Amino acid sequence: MSLSIIDRVTRFEKYAFAFVVKSWVAFIVLLASTGCSQDFTVIDHSETRVVIDSFVQVDQVEKIDVLVALDTSCSMSDNFSNVSSGMELLRSDIESLTLDYKFGYITADSTRLGFVGPYDSSSSPIDMMMAPSLLPQTIYEEGFASTYTFLSSSSGIEFFRPDSDFLLFLISDEDEQSSISAQAFYDWLQALFVDVRHDTVSITTLNDSESDCGILWDYGWKYEELAGLYNKSALDICDEDWSLWLSESSFITSRESSIVLTETDPIVKSIVVYVERAPTWDWEYIEETNTVQLGFVPDYGELVEVGYKVEV
Repeated sequence: MSLSIIDRVTRFEKYAFAFVVKSWVAFIVLLASTGCSQDFTVIDHSETRVVIDSFVQVDQVEKIDVLVALDTSCSMSDNFSNVSSGMELLRSDIESLTLDYKFGYITADSTRLGFVGPYDSSSSPIDMMMAPSLLPQTIYEEGFASTYTFLSSSSGIEFFRPDSDFLLFLISDEDEQSSISAQAFYDWLQALFVDVRHDTVSITTLNDSESDCGILWDYGWKYEELAGLYNKSALDICDEDWSLWLSESSFITSRESSIVLTETDPIVKSIVVYVERAPTWDWEYIEETNTVQLGFVPDYGELVEVGYKVEV
């Protein structure tokens, strides 16, 4: 019968306790039999409790929909080629994981909402390269509002598949100018994609953007605030390394190989690690970061459990 990790740790504690009790009994019997009358001190060992930390490795992407909310105002025209090449690079990376994907592009202006797509595995590189320039030119920069308007429309409902993971790109050289706050937009996305994985990537003008990348407009602080809610940073629109797009979407490519323990000062000798309920010794404890680092990367969907004791 397979035992859970807490059962295994608890069983270890029982054996250890029984051993200690037997040892003390033998010691007392020895004293009584020898008539020893000298004083002795009982050491009071601190009590401990068992802690179980765990994580489940992300599942492999099976299908994904990618929506690009692109600022198509006049100041953004010089960035279209970067957007095109970046999305084609992203598509090639996604195809190493799945061929069941769709790309769509919308304007970042809710008053003049344009849409081109969807583009899938049957679309040519030229189709993807031309997509941004096929959107109408706009005036307003309202990435939050345009995304909300589109995904609430019949076209948006048709584009987004309820059982598909979702990735949103918000690209503008100016700040988001609608009345929707970053927190409200984040909360709406969390509720909309509650049954699937989703992520956002904000690409905008940052405070420290290089001055030689062209005319810099308003700092995109709302886009950066949204990125922070997803525990990441916004990407600099002046940066020519568009390969960062994929790495910023953690659920697509990143698989965990370490776990930060929830309790500090664990009793290191008590640490046990199980993968899919089987023990592994291919790990190390890194005290500086209070982390258990595995010597391998668990497969998709595998359960990793770390049990340890801490003093009460």
